[in-house]
Amino acid sequence: MKIGIISDTHDNIEITRKACSVFKDKKIDILIHAGDFTSPEIIDLFREFKCRFVTGNADNNIEALNKECEKLGFDCIGETCEIDADGKKILVLHGYVVSTFREAVASGKYNYIIKGHTHHFEDYIRNNTRVINPGSLSRSEEFTIAVLDTKSDKLEKIIL
Repeated sequence: MKIGIISDTHDNIEITRKACSVFKDKKIDILIHAGDFTSPEIIDLFREFKCRFVTGNADNNIEALNKECEKLGFDCIGETCEIDADGKKILVLHGYVVSTFREAVASGKYNYIIKGHTHHFEDYIRNNTRVINPGSLSRSEEFTIAVLDTKSDKLEKIIL
């Protein structure tokens, strides 16, 4: 499965459109947003994709975000979500609740943990779990997204 990973868009419509274009070209199977949409308008940009979303610390109006998700046929947004892909377990969370992140890594039950929050690209292995942060599309030196192929375990960092 090819997973497009994005986080911390913070209402940056123009660069998020560019990211969506890249994901479309890469023919991703699913798009994961690891939080900090900031407002529901950004969710409309993902209408062409199968998506899974989590909330971030800047997502203050969860009710409005969920209303937009419902309108577009997406699942509701929660603090975490789990995905099974090619027999691998994935946990998605924003990462600002450090204790939740640490517990997930320590549990050893996930092949991948996808997170955001730091606005920096990360790709490392801890306790047999690969931790991926696609970076940010706002307030960062470089705007980055990622594409993960769960069959080959290859991760592509894409600078926009």
